[in-house]
Amino acid sequence: MSSGRSQRFWGVAAMALITAIGVTAATLYIKPPGESAITFYTDDAAALRPGDTVRVAGVVVGKVKDLAIEPDQVRVRASVNKKAFVGDQSQIQVRMLTVVGGYYVTIVPLGKRPLGNLAIPKERVTMPYNLMQVLTDSTKITEGVATKPIKESIDQFQNALTGTNTETVSAILDAGNSVTDMLSRQRGQVGSILDLSDEYIERLTSYSPQLEQYLRRISILEQTLILYGKAFGDGLTRLGGVGWTLGPAIDDYFAHRDDFLARIRNILGDLRTIETRHGATVRMLQRIHDRMEVALDKQNNFTRPELLATDICIPIHGSPC
Repeated sequence: MSSGRSQRFWGVAAMALITAIGVTAATLYIKPPGESAITFYTDDAAALRPGDTVRVAGVVVGKVKDLAIEPDQVRVRASVNKKAFVGDQSQIQVRMLTVVGGYYVTIVPLGKRPLGNLAIPKERVTMPYNLMQVLTDSTKITEGVATKPIKESIDQFQNALTGTNTETVSAILDAGNSVTDMLSRQRGQVGSILDLSDEYIERLTSYSPQLEQYLRRISILEQTLILYGKAFGDGLTRLGGVGWTLGPAIDDYFAHRDDFLARIRNILGDLRTIETRHGATVRMLQRIHDRMEVALDKQNNFTRPELLATDICIPIHGSPC
């Protein structure tokens, strides 16, 4: 009798122990120590899988436990480290892990009070790109569009392309073809101009030695005129000084000194005119010189002579270097 009671006692004790172990294991599985459970809702959980990581500011703090379908939404449960604060206004963002696939859950902790046993509604849950959601949102944009004026415009356009109006379209196309032909001809004319320009440059290149020789001679002539011009001007100045110095003596020996002085002044004026024209000649030679250098510089194979007459300074009386 005592043996039967003993067996029943140990059987009941074993069942109780097994039950306790099962309850403890279930509790540890559902709510591991050091972790808290959070729940959020979404209307599209195609991107989520049990085991996906849960992160706060990029740090992994937990993982998705399970998903359950409800009548108008999907419930998602996740375990989060208790050290991670999750406020009552927190938001959920499901983001792509890599470009080839994979997702993770990001918690944006907001609010002053802990979330506790509350669930995060789907209004605060953001899922990745969803084609169906995009199509649904696009219909909201076109809901306020009046379709009748658009239909009337399309009908009028269709009527305009029927009957005799088709000839107008043909005329427009013919005009476009004419413009295209004209542009083609102009392109050919531009090509001819470019060919002529190339020929001119080639001829100018072959004539560059003669131009260089002319440039040297013009430089010599220019420098010679400049030197003689300076000497000529200095001589006129001295001659004028001599004339004015002899003025009192001429007054004593010539009764017609006024006429004589007037002639001297005329001669000096003519000499000044010659000097002025000489300066104009020098300036004209300088312009020719500059233009020839510009024409030669435009040639790729032209090298300016290392030394020209205009590059040399020759000191003369009254004009030092």
